[in-house]
This record gives sequence, structure tokens and C-alpha cells, in this order.
Amino acid sequence: MNLVRTLDRDEARPLNQLSGLPADVWERLKQLLLGGILALVLFLLSVLDPVDQLSWIFQSRIAEHDPSGDIVFVGTERDMADPNLPYRRVELANALRKLDEQGVGRVYLDIPFPEHSSVDADQRLAEAIGALGPRAIIVDKIERTGSSNDRVITTMPGIAGDAKRVVSRQASNWLGFSWTREFTNVVDGQRLPSLAASMAGIEDMREGSFQIDYAINSQEIAALDLAEINSGTSGVELAGRTVIIGEDAGLSETQQRVPGNYSVPDSFVAIYGAETLKAGRTGFLNALLALAVFISVFAALVMVARSRKRRRIGYAIIIASLPLGLFAGSLVGFRAELSYCAATLVAYAMLRSRTRWKNRMALVDNETGLPKLRALELNTSQDIHIRGHFVVARIHGYEHVFKTLPRVERAQYILKLVDRLRATDAALTIYSEGHHLAWHAKEEDGERLAEHLEGLRAMFAAPVNVAGSSIDVGISFGVAKLDGDPAARLAAAVAAAEESSEALQPIKIAESSSRFDELWDLSLRARIDEAMAAGEIFCVYQPKFDTRNGTMTGVEALVRWQDPARGFIPPMHFIAQCEKAGRMEALTEFVFEHACAAGRLMHFSGQTISMSINISATLLADMRIVGMVRNILQATGFDPRFLVLEVTETSRIGNLETAETVLNELKALGTRVSMDDFGVGETNFETFFELPFDEVKIDRLFIANMARSQKAKAIVASIVQMGRDARIGVVAEGAEDTETLKLLTEIGCTHVQGYILARPMSLDNLMNFQGFDLKNALKV
Repeated sequence: MNLVRTLDRDEARPLNQLSGLPADVWERLKQLLLGGILALVLFLLSVLDPVDQLSWIFQSRIAEHDPSGDIVFVGTERDMADPNLPYRRVELANALRKLDEQGVGRVYLDIPFPEHSSVDADQRLAEAIGALGPRAIIVDKIERTGSSNDRVITTMPGIAGDAKRVVSRQASNWLGFSWTREFTNVVDGQRLPSLAASMAGIEDMREGSFQIDYAINSQEIAALDLAEINSGTSGVELAGRTVIIGEDAGLSETQQRVPGNYSVPDSFVAIYGAETLKAGRTGFLNALLALAVFISVFAALVMVARSRKRRRIGYAIIIASLPLGLFAGSLVGFRAELSYCAATLVAYAMLRSRTRWKNRMALVDNETGLPKLRALELNTSQDIHIRGHFVVARIHGYEHVFKTLPRVERAQYILKLVDRLRATDAALTIYSEGHHLAWHAKEEDGERLAEHLEGLRAMFAAPVNVAGSSIDVGISFGVAKLDGDPAARLAAAVAAAEESSEALQPIKIAESSSRFDELWDLSLRARIDEAMAAGEIFCVYQPKFDTRNGTMTGVEALVRWQDPARGFIPPMHFIAQCEKAGRMEALTEFVFEHACAAGRLMHFSGQTISMSINISATLLADMRIVGMVRNILQATGFDPRFLVLEVTETSRIGNLETAETVLNELKALGTRVSMDDFGVGETNFETFFELPFDEVKIDRLFIANMARSQKAKAIVASIVQMGRDARIGVVAEGAEDTETLKLLTEIGCTHVQGYILARPMSLDNLMNFQGFDLKNALKV
């Protein structure tokens, strides 16, 4: 059984390596993105448009307001334009004269007259229109037809005369509603104001459209009958007001609807449009912009709210924001297409539910139905005030029972053991995994807990009866006090259980100091791969400079580990753990992939610099490193001429001939090879002579002591001179003050790396790095 794998913090989930986000946050972001993509597909198919329209209808009903009162509709139930009934035109002419007598402001004739009637009737109507002068405005109609071309119905010039013309486009969706109107329309090549814009006083011929606000009860719009105008019985003051004359509902070939009233005159849509423009209630947020804002805010919440409580509060706010947004929009006359945001939210919720279901299934043992040790870790890690001990019982001889008993009987066997462990506490939650049974003991006194466990051991002296067979039970315990990270302490309890013995040490207490650190190291070894996948292990880059001109000539890729629980882990420590776990090659490949990709990005941005990467001398024992480097170079597209391989710990090279062959193959790819930490340890001259190095890096031990040690300065100077004579490059690493930098310049070591010039930095910071001031750096 892989103990630490059982206790691992996170399931192995894909993660953007450069994001630095925890795996669960990245998973939520991916699920949010999937929800957004689904919503986008629905948007392209217009699937949820009816939902938005229903929400707009709801908006128009919950925050009604009064109309301006400036516009009065005068309707007629008869077809006034019928050429066979000229007397109707005479009635309309009389009504226009009555309106003129009352001092009407403007009159919009929303009834086109495309055909001649009698000469007298046409003349009288034309005269009535002319008498109104600029106050009379003729409305041309644009109607949809079955073909691609719209039909334009205009009033014939003999009637319209010189009256101003506006346009009314009759357009409604399949639900019968018209939600938008244009400011202007083009008729016969001439741009004319729309009826709604003209009634609102907008005459600037602007293009585009606006949203219509229907938050006015249609019953509140002043409406009269044409007969009332002619008879003088309307009782409504019309002086200075705008009058629109049109046909009542029912005369049109298509039924016009507005929210709250499923049959209104066609002119009402224009009236609503004019009232909307007058009130300035034209705000609109389209689906794409709403979706982008929604996903951005949601993503920010997911990244910021790391705790479950904060996420739930954030989710509640986001869920409430949709209906609250509709309500607030109805108050200020702002409309939005929010259905696709809701679809994103629903899709995200479904994906999260599926993930939680899978996680729950992963936390339960299929055979016994008992929760796994991972569940114990999760449950305890959520309570920062938890105290007591972890107890892990090791079932001896379990493997034999596992091979002997069928599945159902194995489950019975484990459950009978659990019953015995619950002898003193029937409500105790027992966690099972393999040959381990574990629980959280609230007892804080270790001695009293040990006495209790001794009593439990006595209960296991009797065999367990399963399917008519008696099976002896051997049990021992591992105990770890909860005085630190629950995951590490549970790992300590498991390790203690493994070290326990029925005969010699049936109850093993895990230490909390040095032993804890050892167990943590074991955990690190098991977590290396997942730390790389989770972005906890990442690369930083330290620039190298040519001090002759202050230019950055290259960078060295350095690997770092920032553990969520332990914080920063020193590279020497976790690299040693990588070697112990046999994961050095995987770590090297990880660094190569990220460093070469970063180098390619730097080159693409115009910074043609070298990328130095450390490789352990232990990897020179065979040709696998060559294949790995070749594959990564091909995959990333990084120019091998700018790749420098810094060989570390050359003392660990077992066979110089093999190493030489491997290095020559690496150089054949186009790379250069550097000898790291030259001058210390066993980086000896034999290795330097035998292997095809293009460069040596002087160890920081000598560089850091140059300013105060003549001996160190002499060693550095001799190495620099040796490099010149051997015609290989020399790099000094570890320059941390101006005096050292000045001394290096004096002895001719011009390629320098150190904190005085630049510290290791992230790729983002490196892309924006502006270099250093050479003159200031050399000042003493």
C-alpha cells in the first residue's frame, strides 16, 4: 500500500503550470470556462432568447412608471385609407382641422394613403395637412414580407404635399413583441427619422437602434377616438401636445403585443419608444458582454475565496445578483440578456456537483462502505481547533485474509473488526483503507489513550467468526498527536502503525520533532509529481550579464518549491528527496520543458539570450537525457544554440567515457555544456580535461570572498586566465556587492551572475526586466 499516496492532499488534476494556483481552484476555473463555452454555444443558437424576453416582460411589470403625458393617441376602428370610401378621408381632414383649432403641438399621421380616392376627398385631406404646416408629419410604413425585401408604403405626394416624413418599421419577433427600434431608416436611398425618435424630439439622423422600455401600463397612455375629436367631446386638452393618429388594434394584418397587453395598436410601439427616449431608459447589456463580465467576476471570486465558507457566500451573492440585477434594471430602465449567465451558473453547478459526487465516491471504500483515510484527513483539516490524536490500527495477516476470503466475506470481516473498535463508543467513525483502520481520538492525554488501546487489544484476542470460519486477529496501533498539519500527522500515525509489532511494540507513538520531519520528507518524495502538476514546483530565472556593456546575455533556470503547508522548501532539500525517490529525471524534464518554453518566449519578444539549465551528473550514465533534450527542443521550438547545460556534481560521474559520449551527443544537438561549481568539491581538473566543456562557472565560494581574501581573488584570476588559454567561457556566479563586481571586471571576468545585478525572478518579471545600471553597479 502506498501510504502517502493515500494521504495525498489533492487528486491529480491538470493545472496550468505557470498559474501558481492550487489544483482545486484551477479545476473550478476550468469548470467555469466549460460552463461559459456551453452558454456561448447556446447564445449562437439563440436557444435562451425566449427566457430573456420573459425576464424583460417581468421587468416591465414590477416597476411601472407614468408616461410623460406629452403624447396622445387618436385611434380609429375603420380603414381610413380605403380608396373606395372617400368620406373617411373627409372625416380625417375634419379631425385635423379640429386639432389645428385646439393648438395641437404636432400631428403624426400614422396611416399611409398610397392610393387615390375621390378628387374632393384627397384635396380636402391635403389641405388639412397643409394647414398644419410643419406640425403635420407623415409616417411611411416599412412592412416585412415573405421575401428578403421589405415593402415600403408611403402616402402619395398629392396628399402629403411638403409635409415632413418619418418612418415606422413594423417588426416583431416570433413572440409578437418588438424590443428595439431604429433611430433612423433608409427609404429610397434617403435616411429619415423613425417615428419614435421624431416624437421624442431626436432629429440628428443618428444611426443604430435603442431598446424599448415597456414599464408603462398601456392603459395609462392617453387615447382618444377620432370620432371624439370630430364631435368635440374628448374632454382632453390637446394644446401643445403631440398627437399620433393611427388604426386601432385589430385592423393590422399582424397582432401587435406589448408586455401586459396582448393586442394594442401598432402606433403604441412607437409611443413606447418615444417615451423610452424621453425618459432616457435605454440602457442595455448584451449577452456576450454580460457573459464576459459574469465569468470575469466569477473567476475572481473562485481565485480569491479559497475557503468553503467564503465561496458559499460568494456563490450566494452571484446567484442573488441575477434577479437583483433584473429588479434594479427595471427601476432605472436598464435591460440585460442574463439568461446565458444563468446557463453558465447552472452548468458550473452541475459540473461541481459531479466533481463532489466523484470525490465522495473516491472517499468511500467500495467493499465495506466505510470512509477512507483520505476522508479522515479532509474532515480534520477543516477544523483548525481540532485536538487529540490520530489512531491507526494495523491488521496483521490481512493480506492472507484478503487472498482467502471472497469479497463479501472480506467486508464482513472488516466490519466485525470495526464493531469491536466501537465497543466503548458506538458512534465512533472508523476509516478504512487496506490493512489499516483509523479514527480520531479526542483524548489528549497520550498515556490514557495508550491504556484504552491496550484494552482494545485484549478484545481482539478472541477470533472473528466469518461464514462459519474462525479467523484469528492480530492488531497493533500507531498513534500521532494532532499538534501540526493533519495530513502530516496522519502520515506519521500510519508510519507508526507500520513500525508497530504485536510482540515487541503493539502501540507505537509517533514523535513530533525529528521523526515528524522524516515523515514529512517521505511525504515530499511522494508528492513531487503532483507538486509539479499543481504548480507548487516552478521555475524562476536569474539573469547573467556582460559587464562590459551591461547587457543581459542569458538566464539560469532555477527550480523552486512553495508548499501550501510547509511554505518555501530549500532546493537542496527537495532535490535530495527527488534523488531518493528516483524522480530526478522527471524533475529535470519538468525544468527543461518550462525553461525552453520560456526561452522561446523571450526570443519571440526580441530578447535573444541563452538559457542555462542544471543537469545532474548522475543523468550522464546513459543516453536517455539526450532523447529527452531532443524531444523538448523539438516540442518547444527553442533554438539549441542558446541552450547551456550546466553539469552539477561532476564528482558523481561514474564512467567518464560514457559521460563524454553523452555530452558529445548533447553538443551535437547544438547545445553548449558548462561545468558548474568549478573549483570546489571534486570538480577536478581530470573531469575538466576529459569532458567537452564549453564553459566553466566559478563557484560562489571564491567569488563571495574576493573582496576580503587575496587568495580567493588569485584563484578566480587563475581560472579566468585558464579559460582564456583553453578558449572556453568563464562565468562568475555569486557576485553580491559592488566591490566584487569591480574586482571581476578588473581581472577580465566579464560574464557575471549575482544578486548585485539581478535576483531570480518569475518569467513575467523577466519579460519586463530592464537590466541594470552598469555605472552605478561599479561605483564603490
